[in-house]
Order: sequence, then C-alpha cells, then structure tokens
Amino acid sequence: MDEGFNVTYIILGGHVEVDKYRFLYFVIILTVYFLIISCNSTIVCLIWTHQNLHHPMYIFIAALLINSVLWSTVIYPKLLTDFLSEKQIISYSACLLQFHMFYSLGGSEFLLLAAMAYDRYVSICKPLQYPPIMKKTTVCAFLILTWSVPACQLADNYPKQSSEPRVAKDIGLQLVVGLWLKNLWSFSDQKLR
Repeated sequence: MDEGFNVTYIILGGHVEVDKYRFLYFVIILTVYFLIISCNSTIVCLIWTHQNLHHPMYIFIAALLINSVLWSTVIYPKLLTDFLSEKQIISYSACLLQFHMFYSLGGSEFLLLAAMAYDRYVSICKPLQYPPIMKKTTVCAFLILTWSVPACQLADNYPKQSSEPRVAKDIGLQLVVGLWLKNLWSFSDQKLR
C-alpha cells in the first residue's frame, strides 16, 4: 500500500467553548501575534542598522528576539486556524514538525540565555580580556551552537529503522560540545596569563 495515502490525524479537544467565542479569541490571538512580530522585528532592525549596537550583548539580544519570533510563528498560525475551523485537527507529521520546532527553539532560548550570561561574566570578571575572548568568531560559534545543538539532539531522538545503539550517538554529541566548550574555556584562561 502506498504510504502517501495513509495519513494519521490528531484531533485537538482542549479548547473550551471555541464555537461561542471563536472570533473574539481569533482577534485577541492575532493582535498578540502581530505585536510580537512587529515589536521584535523593530528592535532587531534597530540593532542591525546602528553600528554602535554591534556588540556581543546586543547581538545575543537580537538572536533571542529572532528566536521569539520563530517560536511564535510555530505556535500562533496553527492556533489561529484552529479557532476558525469547525474541528481542530492536525496531521501526525505536522504535529511532529511543530513538536520539533517548539522544543528545539525552547532549548535554543535557554542556550542563548547561557551565552548571554557567559558574555556578562567575561565583561564583568575579565574586562581587560573581554575583546579577545568575545571576538566575532566566538559570538558566531555561540549562535550556531545555540540553534543547532537542540535541533540535532531532538532529531536524534526520533525513531529510526537502524539498529545501531543510540547511547553512542548521544555520548558523541555531548563529547563534541564538551570539548568545544573546554577549548573555549582554556583559550579564555590562557589570555589571563
């Protein structure tokens, strides 16, 4: 049988009295969604256009705002279509995609906050070594890691047809990230001496 015709749907039944207040919910959620997109995009554009805001902390703030816009785009459009439709249905593959995006962007938010904390730690505790430690390449590496590590970790958790052990893959990913962080930390300690 062709797998293209076998589609599994999930019916969402958690919305209370959607029929009664459907358009009110829709207008409120649409307003919130537009406010999130417009406010965050405005701040990102300001950081992008002004040269005096091209410091690591502002770049991390812009990345956090972009992450917020992406997370909102994962959640709100489906929520808006559910408010307007008679039945709240989602296909299994779309549900998996939304799950993957939701949790990978959530993990990215925590890693971005950790990178911002490291940036503040270096600027307060090692102010003379701040420029060589928080170079443009370090900031780019932090940004790439904060968005790719949660996505790769979640992608690795999906069921696969292979028989190779998952433990080795998980340890390998953690080992690569750990070694990269150790090298970064030893580089910052060498600059102190």
